[in-house]
Amino acid sequence: MIVTIDGPAGVGKSTAARMLASSLGIAYLDTGATYRAVTLKALRENIELADPDAIADLARHADIRLTCRQDGVGVTLDGEDVSDDIRSLDVTNNAHYVAGCAAAREVLVALQRQIGSELGSFVAEGRDQGSVVFPDADVKFYIDADPEVRARRRCDELAAAGKPVALETVLADVLQRDGRDRSRPIAPLVKPDGAIEIDTTSKTVEQVFGELLRWVETRRCR
Repeated sequence: MIVTIDGPAGVGKSTAARMLASSLGIAYLDTGATYRAVTLKALRENIELADPDAIADLARHADIRLTCRQDGVGVTLDGEDVSDDIRSLDVTNNAHYVAGCAAAREVLVALQRQIGSELGSFVAEGRDQGSVVFPDADVKFYIDADPEVRARRRCDELAAAGKPVALETVLADVLQRDGRDRSRPIAPLVKPDGAIEIDTTSKTVEQVFGELLRWVETRRCR
């Protein structure tokens, strides 16, 4: 079984996807980790992020391996465990350069499909899983939420981590990322054909997970 969950940042895709994968007893695939790994490599090697040829060449020669489990994804870059390093703010703020590079995307989508083929059954989440990477998925979801609610959630996460940031700053970042993801010429964020849309604005993580699971079980019974 292949389940895809797409949507903008801050809607709870990752948490819901991990919970769903665990409940179904299949792997959780965070394809965004591949873009983050290339971004980290570029930052470490002082590669010009706005140079698509340099980024594409970097993607072709990066040895990226994902260990996909029900509870998370381990990431190895050129033999080094970078599972934590790819989650840094610097990587987060610059990953869009790799995501917007057509040649790099071609390399990484091929890698993602290869990993998916090896896994067999999995829950994948990202921006283009149901629309581009796994268009023939058994069940596709598109999750969204009000931008201010997403920004507030992010503020709470940062505050809990001891890194408080003003809501206005986070909201501006959320809106910027939304615009960038939806308007990029290569694999923009869209609702995939046949996807079930879920608005998480007023829902808890548990409620979202429950809704996802009910839809998957319904599709399984057909």
